[in-house]
Amino acid sequence: MNYGEHMSKTAKIVNEDKLFKKALEVGCKMAEMQGYNLASNASPSVKAKALYLFLVEVKQITPLPADKLDGKSIKKRLALWIHSALPDNDPLK
Repeated sequence: MNYGEHMSKTAKIVNEDKLFKKALEVGCKMAEMQGYNLASNASPSVKAKALYLFLVEVKQITPLPADKLDGKSIKKRLALWIHSALPDNDPLK
């Protein structure tokens, strides 16, 4: 299920910053397991964009519209992705 399509554009995600950090951690591990090194020494914004592109490529998330490819939208999409992937009893949910 793609939460991005079900939430309003302005909805604030509870724990968005923590979810985003978790998404970077989990997503980068996933990418490494598939042979991708997502710029481990890059800034969080570069790493986030690399992870976003990887997740789109492996069809884990729906691509954002071209006019929404800014850091804030990517951060939110990654937070939504990890939120949907976490078990229901996870403290971040």
